[in-house]
Amino acid sequence: MDCSICHRPHEAKKLPFLCAVDARNRLYEGRVEIAQALIQCEEAERQAGQVADAHVASMCEEQAARDRTSQIIAQADRLRAGIESARKDIDVKKEAIARKKSDLTSVSSGSSARRSRQLEEMERSSQRIKFMWNRSAETMAATRAFLCEEAARLYGLRQIKKGNTKRYEIGGVEVFELHAMNSVPPELLSTSLAHVAHILVLASTYLGIRLPAEITLPHRDYPRPTLFSLVSSYRHGDIPFPSESTSQQPNVGDGHTRHVPKPRPLFIDKPLSTLAKEDPPGYGLFLEAVAHLAYDIAWACCSQGVSFGDKDSYEDISNMGQNLWRLLIGDQIHRRSVEPTFPASLNPSGGNPRDEENAEMVKPKTMIGRWSHGTMHSFLGGPEGVVLTRNFKIIHPLKLADQLKRRLSSEPPMLEWEKIEGHEIDDDFEDGVLVRGHGRNRSRIETGAESIMTVRTVGTSAGGSDDGNPTRGVGNSGWTRVKNR
Repeated sequence: MDCSICHRPHEAKKLPFLCAVDARNRLYEGRVEIAQALIQCEEAERQAGQVADAHVASMCEEQAARDRTSQIIAQADRLRAGIESARKDIDVKKEAIARKKSDLTSVSSGSSARRSRQLEEMERSSQRIKFMWNRSAETMAATRAFLCEEAARLYGLRQIKKGNTKRYEIGGVEVFELHAMNSVPPELLSTSLAHVAHILVLASTYLGIRLPAEITLPHRDYPRPTLFSLVSSYRHGDIPFPSESTSQQPNVGDGHTRHVPKPRPLFIDKPLSTLAKEDPPGYGLFLEAVAHLAYDIAWACCSQGVSFGDKDSYEDISNMGQNLWRLLIGDQIHRRSVEPTFPASLNPSGGNPRDEENAEMVKPKTMIGRWSHGTMHSFLGGPEGVVLTRNFKIIHPLKLADQLKRRLSSEPPMLEWEKIEGHEIDDDFEDGVLVRGHGRNRSRIETGAESIMTVRTVGTSAGGSDDGNPTRGVGNSGWTRVKNR
């Protein structure tokens, strides 16, 4: 390039330093070499740093490798010590097993005999416990039967035979047949049903059974007995006593109407025929109560193995007096005459305890007091008891009530009452008791009600007709109410 001052071309050999430009150009090569040297120095420093870093990293890795190696060696030492200890334990256990094997070998020769002896002892003990349990159950059943019989006798339950007919009384009041209730005064009928309900509840308590239809006896603010249907029994709380208007259904509710079970009354305050005309719903409830009461007695007979006839027969189920007497008294008298208290299989044979223990445990025959809801032995709620109760097949109380209603509707209405006082009592009655007929040849009938006397005239005091046919007396026809003197 030309010099900016002299404008002469540059010649490196002839005119090397003519001006500042030439001097500057002269220095370019040295500057380039210095820059290259600096660059090479920086590159060398960078490479040296990388080498130093690599050296430090390699030293760290070496140290880490040494640490890992030391840890591995320590773990290996521990494993060797554990293996050695395990080997010693294995040797000790092998020695113990060997000793046990030798002991078992020495003892196994008499194991079968000992096992057989232990099984015999367990079987003997089981038989002894079973025997004692059965004997205790037999004693309890006999006690229950005794309590029921004594309670029935103390209550005055008895059977009165007159010719080919039988009638039953309880508490001095006759237990009337259901189809004859139309001709029974309401006070006498209510008293009879109350006695029957009371002795039945007492007997069920002694026997430990729960009757299908719940009976509520008189108590505070509940003066008369009532009875619940099969569906409502034992599924209610406090129930108010039914009012005189039995057709009204009590409802109790807290914001919503809730159905309350209605107890069926076992009492009436007016003759049955009058009740049927004036209060048909109350009449139906009373018949249902009587039917449920007869059903309870029949069910109790079935649960205690007492036969009362055909379970599908209305006549056999509705005969409450006979069924109740057979349940509490009659069947026990029959069994005592033909069977011992304990079956022969449960009596100790020869007084030998070993024979007693080895005696065969045979279930004794059914007797009163055996099946119960109160004990695990012969439990009515158990599998055998459920099968027993399913086989009863007794007429349902509602069907029994329908048959009773049809039977009562076909009966003639009750005759009117007449009151007599003074000398009329001396003429035709003795000591304020019920008599049948007129004159001194009449027969006395005990009723147990001092203020209510009834008589149905079948003959005349002057004698009937000559041919023996009775004629109705004048003024004394029908039922007569007598004042107590």
